[in-house]
Amino acid sequence: MIEDGVDALVARFTAHATNVEVASRVEGSPLLECLTDAAVLYLLERTGPYLAPRGVARVIVQPDTQQLVRVASDDPAPPRHVEALGAGRLVASGLVIAIDPPFVVVDAGIPLVVAVEALPEDLATGERVRFQSRAPVHGFVLPPTRDRGVVRTDDLV
Repeated sequence: MIEDGVDALVARFTAHATNVEVASRVEGSPLLECLTDAAVLYLLERTGPYLAPRGVARVIVQPDTQQLVRVASDDPAPPRHVEALGAGRLVASGLVIAIDPPFVVVDAGIPLVVAVEALPEDLATGERVRFQSRAPVHGFVLPPTRDRGVVRTDDLV
């Protein structure tokens, strides 16, 4: 993670959080198993105290890579793809939807806030890129938002 701290990164990239299904986990463990429509990801939770409950959560997925590789527009590979390479790493390809150096937000089926060590100076939004992350992939769990007009019965327990 390249940032002034957890709060700064969350404030900067909340708009790029994605909905995930948090699987069961060992209480107090920073390993977060997240099920997305695109893949099962294993993230290092950065927003301790590591109490994200099982169920739906909004998470900023923040991998780190040395470089992005541009993909030709006629490349036959799927335009958006993310795949876990075991616990803590992933490979992904997708469209650049935002650039905020040293971060690039890539739509790989889910938004990925990628910290790039060697960011190409002429990279533009709309370009297709691919990358392989280094371990670990960080996860920033956002606090739940509630509709004050609705009370769920499971909230009363």
